[in-house]
Amino acid sequence: MKIRRLLALAGVFFGVSTVALAQGQPDDECQNPGNDELLKQGCAYLDEFMKAFNSRDAEAWSKTVHYPHIRIAGGQVQVWNTPEEYAQSNDAKQLAQASTWARSAWTSRKLVQKSDDKLHFVTRFTRYDANDKPILSADSFYVIVKRDGRWGALVRSSYVGIIGKKTAF
Repeated sequence: MKIRRLLALAGVFFGVSTVALAQGQPDDECQNPGNDELLKQGCAYLDEFMKAFNSRDAEAWSKTVHYPHIRIAGGQVQVWNTPEEYAQSNDAKQLAQASTWARSAWTSRKLVQKSDDKLHFVTRFTRYDANDKPILSADSFYVIVKRDGRWGALVRSSYVGIIGKKTAF
């Protein structure tokens, strides 16, 4: 029941947040976080997440999120309960083999809600090929929580499809 409520809230926040991006709000607040300490921490986390993803090291990437980890994409809700389960089904080499993907980068990040232990970010990312040509861009929504002194994504929702069975890309 908790997961259903969380997914419903993510849908509401994501819908509202996409409108904010469409209305021309700042492209990437992480480029100039000012004195907002929570924004700085959230941006540092998102940078760590993307660096681990681009490394194609499934185990390192699995350590950047919290569990159970929920992803909503491609009309599916996926749940991973452990880092081992996540790493096993998320070898980014599969993404590279299924497309011309070489790396991904944040196009925009906006902190839309915050508390001391939870951050809601509206993001947009772009996937690039080996020649640094954009392949696709997609809007997404991240619920990042602080547990045991460490930030990690608990829920991610995006408008990008799913490459393989239970993959997070």
